[in-house]
Amino acid sequence: MRGLLVALILVLSSASSGCMSESEEGFEWPEPASRGCDLNPSFDLDCGLFLEAFDTPHQSLINPVSGELWIVYLSGYIKSWDGDNLELVADLSEVVNRCHVEQGLLGVAFEDDFEANDTVLISYVAEGSCEGPNQSNLTLATISVDSEGLLDPSSISILKEIEQPYRNHNGGYLLPLGNNQYLWGVGDGGGSNDPHQNGQNNSTPLGSILLFEYEQGGISPVAENQTGNQYVLHSGLRNPWRFDIDSYDRLWIADVGQNCYEEVNLIPLMESANFGWSDREGEHRFHPNGFTNEDGTCNLDEDGPSLPAGMTDPVGSYPHENGNCSITGGFWMDWGPKNLRDGYLYGDFCSGSLWIMREESGTWSEEYVGSSGGMIVGFGETSDGELLVFHWTGEVVIIG
Repeated sequence: MRGLLVALILVLSSASSGCMSESEEGFEWPEPASRGCDLNPSFDLDCGLFLEAFDTPHQSLINPVSGELWIVYLSGYIKSWDGDNLELVADLSEVVNRCHVEQGLLGVAFEDDFEANDTVLISYVAEGSCEGPNQSNLTLATISVDSEGLLDPSSISILKEIEQPYRNHNGGYLLPLGNNQYLWGVGDGGGSNDPHQNGQNNSTPLGSILLFEYEQGGISPVAENQTGNQYVLHSGLRNPWRFDIDSYDRLWIADVGQNCYEEVNLIPLMESANFGWSDREGEHRFHPNGFTNEDGTCNLDEDGPSLPAGMTDPVGSYPHENGNCSITGGFWMDWGPKNLRDGYLYGDFCSGSLWIMREESGTWSEEYVGSSGGMIVGFGETSDGELLVFHWTGEVVIIG
């Protein structure tokens, strides 16, 4: 196989250890580990180590003014890479909560008019006690760049807070759409089996992708939702950790499953959809026991119910087999390595596997790209259009 990444980091930052009380029944967080990058030779790709740190990077974005690459860390740090050096852009470690491995600084986006107003949108779980029930909200806020080019924590202005019953399933990703509009992913509130039934409750923002407009220091809903929360564009989601828009104005959503199946969802951006959680997981009925079969397994009932009216099944899913456990999206590849173009790229957190999903004759199918060699928490793009893969253990892998 082409490409080799020598893994050096085998321990997780102590900031990520935290409270594990809301872990799923039947799911145990794996030990942090890294392996060698091993790509399918048919794609003619190489991979190598781009950066590494004793922290968890999970997102990158390109500063529209300087052209530098900003790297976002769960711990609350944002660092800028100019091709030679990493420089601190923001230290929000005292602002964000890290009681649980899924908490922290979850999303960052430049305001549309950043060049004029130096404003950045951030999504994070707010600092709070690690003892007892969760009291930390998922928070959307703005933060401003100071005279030294750093994001100033004292300038944080909160736009919206969402109560989280538990510490996991926060979502938190921000995706700019242009025209001052943004998508914001929000998990179902956490805990096993959607205990508060948020996935099918359209009056709550939990378990949804929200659409909002940011203007003059505040946000407002864009879609006209007459039957529920005005900000909800898509619902029935468990933990939409990442999503992207393709060349045809369709939204790709990688939704993390529970015990059995991981989902890839596809829908025209502005065509509101209910993706079924927690009545369904993947293309299958979800039972109150936490599995897709009443016997407490992922074996499928041959005579299971068909898709309920008003729900949308994923275009792709995969089971918890061969070391797979949790989907990480993902980009629509209309850039980057030529052999990955015109498809949706995604991976798995536990196995490090990468796939590309493409359409042929009206049918979507996935092709195995290989393994990135680590536990995938996100993807990124450099200013030169190169593909980055972020690992839980701190490595940033470049594929080209």
